[in-house]
Amino acid sequence: MIFVFTKKCTALLLALCLFFCLPATASALSFADMDGDGRILAADARLVLRAAVGLTPTTAEMRNAGDVNGDGNLNPDDARAVLRLAVGLGNKDDSGLRGMDGARLIGLTSNEYRIYEKDGSTYIDGILIANKTYSLPSTYDPGDLLPECKQAFNAMCDDAWYYDDINLYEVSGFRSYATQKRIYNNYVASDGKAEADTYSARPGHSEHQSGLALDVNSLKNAFAYTAEGKWLAANCHKYGFILRYPYGKSDKTGYIYEPWHIRYVGVERATKIYNSGLCLEEYYGITSQYNY
Repeated sequence: MIFVFTKKCTALLLALCLFFCLPATASALSFADMDGDGRILAADARLVLRAAVGLTPTTAEMRNAGDVNGDGNLNPDDARAVLRLAVGLGNKDDSGLRGMDGARLIGLTSNEYRIYEKDGSTYIDGILIANKTYSLPSTYDPGDLLPECKQAFNAMCDDAWYYDDINLYEVSGFRSYATQKRIYNNYVASDGKAEADTYSARPGHSEHQSGLALDVNSLKNAFAYTAEGKWLAANCHKYGFILRYPYGKSDKTGYIYEPWHIRYVGVERATKIYNSGLCLEEYYGITSQYNY
């Protein structure tokens, strides 16, 4: 039998051959950790590859752990993804999680960003994620905007006023789980659940609960055409914010266009997302869809 390998597959095989095969007797496996030792190493990638070509018997738990690309099968692409995780290759930086004790790797996005879970909250690229797919626990309650968000917003407001005579102010900042529950239920009672879901988050899914998002000046679409709205759209990334629900992205974000809603992600990330022309879901390769 003759096998034909691509350059990428050959390179992967050569890298994996540097490591000894570990026995496939794992238990309590987690994402990409095929041998159950609590670490993701090149040996795990070798096990995935051996399983993919039928050299190692696998259990359902092993297949679930090794199926990194989520297509339901083990194949060389899964082995390559595990190897990249093991050796830290690629341009998907999660350095923001360094020092975050207890963060657990639970998956990869479709754009190969690592997904971490800590205390019931989800982090990607070092930032907290809250949308229709990823929720915050009811116990998550910073009580106010987080300091880095508040400081960045104040600096932006000061500069907008000082340099361009633009008056920006907060109209809605942090909301607790309980407050969001009350707001959402009121909208459901008024407009019905299907309609409410297009513009209001269910409790636990609101960015306002994160302490990293706020609404600015107005809650009307006409804000986008004001001097303040135009300034915010063009400049907020310089202070670490993105327009979280941009025009034409409702099918990705899960919400209607909101020119007033900004989310703090840090200057470097905000600038990259702004320059990409993508919304946060597109940039990281994640969904925003309720599963209940």
